[in-house]
Amino acid sequence: MNTKIRSLAFTSLSHFSVDGNALLFPVLIIYYEEIGLSAFIIGLMPVLYNLISGALSVYVGSYADRVDKDTLILTLGIFLNGVAALVFSLPFIFRGEAYEFLILGSVLLGIGQSIYHPIGATILSHTYGPKESPSYLGINGSFGSLGRSAFPFMVVFIIALLGNVLGLDLIVIYFLVAALLIFLGLKFFKRKDYQIKSPVIQKQPESSVSIKGAIPAFLVMLVVIVFLRSMFIMSINTYMPSYLVGLFHSKKIMASVLSFALIAPVVGQPIFGYLTSKFGGKFTITITSIGLVIFFVLFLFLSKGLVTILVTYTFFAFFAFTGFPVLMGYVSQVVPREKSTSANAMVWGVGNTLGASTGIFLFDGLHLFTSMYNAFIVLLFFAIVSAVLVIYIPGKAKISAIKERDSI
Repeated sequence: MNTKIRSLAFTSLSHFSVDGNALLFPVLIIYYEEIGLSAFIIGLMPVLYNLISGALSVYVGSYADRVDKDTLILTLGIFLNGVAALVFSLPFIFRGEAYEFLILGSVLLGIGQSIYHPIGATILSHTYGPKESPSYLGINGSFGSLGRSAFPFMVVFIIALLGNVLGLDLIVIYFLVAALLIFLGLKFFKRKDYQIKSPVIQKQPESSVSIKGAIPAFLVMLVVIVFLRSMFIMSINTYMPSYLVGLFHSKKIMASVLSFALIAPVVGQPIFGYLTSKFGGKFTITITSIGLVIFFVLFLFLSKGLVTILVTYTFFAFFAFTGFPVLMGYVSQVVPREKSTSANAMVWGVGNTLGASTGIFLFDGLHLFTSMYNAFIVLLFFAIVSAVLVIYIPGKAKISAIKERDSI
């Protein structure tokens, strides 16, 4: 197996595992409420682990850029995801210490979830290069979507078969095996093997704007857009299992709806990764931002039965859960390789993950005073603002013009 295929295969296994595990706690919320735990306090746990993940992602990216030990760092992240699943099983055994275990599990999950996206994107951008990598990030992202699709169905039916504790222990075993396979599969990767000497670039006049000068402004605006978008998407991601159980009064129907709908991004991520390569990141961010708003509006206001809910949520998922190839592909087109992980971490960690923490906290607070339905409507506003702000990031033509000027 050549190195390109290995990098794609084992980062895809990592993405499947990490994104799948991101839906573990949202499904477990239902089970924790059944044993009498406070819905409000349970709702603070996704705030905590997303906050930790977002804050650490920046440091993970910066550290990884310095030490060139991506495989070891990535393996640690997968391992910690498994340990978090183990700790999340303990509240079902030790009810008196349930909240302490929820906090500990959330801390471990936050650390584990902080690692994959900046590291995985860097491995692929190095092995495939900036021109090809968005397409392969799309293929890789489809495995993350497959994980999100598989885990709700898997968790609900394993727990139904084995019980809360044994079901979660089986997931722990999966993560330990996955961590070992990922370490063995990616141990070949060293960034130093992919370094390309940059050509000597003449100093630009002070009035000229180079791509290096444009990066901070580009990153700041992109982070703001991703932050607002993530406030909305991750609130939906966290509370949709509970919302669907409230509608259908069945965990199995909830799991089936989520698993079916979340198959759509498995197809969508490669498509949007290819479109990012061909037409640029601004184009795909615009399309996905508008699409997710339209179909969530249809989901909320026009969906009355199982079929219409399934159809509209499936199309929403198709546009919403495409961030990895679109955002990381866009970053790879603009940011120099030597700064790739730091930039990936800033966009994904600060924008996507801290945005998620903020949105979930807002939703949790709103839900104290109003229904989930009304809270969804409030969060939808942030998605609309995010879509409007896309006009302020540079498109493919502008990026190409700046790069061409820099090469003179």
